[in-house]
Amino acid sequence: MTPILDVIEHELARPAARPLLQPERYPGPEVMAALHPLMLALTELLATARLADAEVPYGRYLAHLDPAGRYNLQWDVFSPHYTGGIHAHGTWGCFFVLRGTLHADDFAADTPAGPFELLRTSVHPPGSAAAFAPPQDWHRVATRGGPQVMSLHLYGPGFDLDRGVALDGMGQPATYTRGPLKDVSALRGLLSWS
Repeated sequence: MTPILDVIEHELARPAARPLLQPERYPGPEVMAALHPLMLALTELLATARLADAEVPYGRYLAHLDPAGRYNLQWDVFSPHYTGGIHAHGTWGCFFVLRGTLHADDFAADTPAGPFELLRTSVHPPGSAAAFAPPQDWHRVATRGGPQVMSLHLYGPGFDLDRGVALDGMGQPATYTRGPLKDVSALRGLLSWS
């Protein structure tokens, strides 16, 4: 993880990254603009990485929790034919697909209570990345067969590792308890650089 954390730390130290450190003070477009160089740097780094062929247990794995609370880095390993619920993170984030194909649906509403409408659907093959920031944070991800999907997710300050917000059966935002984090040692040696 060290090369990844080095890139994150370097990019967050740039003065232009200030909106990423205090996203509540900036509008979504400014946060997204500040996120772009970080995403580009991580995409370039990950393009040089080798991912082992080993399949790993599905779930989410905490790779790093910044001691200052500025970000956390998670591996998400999805099962085949997975479709998540429509949810929001309440902070900026980005993901990088390393194996398999991840499908993302983005949603928006005129008011915080909805109704939510599908804005777009995007397909993310290996090597691709995507980002989001409030208020356009509502989305769901899915896999549709094929190889196991492995992705790396970076979330900004305020991301709650234990509780999230998703649309309930009535289409209203509701708090839920996230599944447990799995032991990240299961992923040791999975990613390497030449």
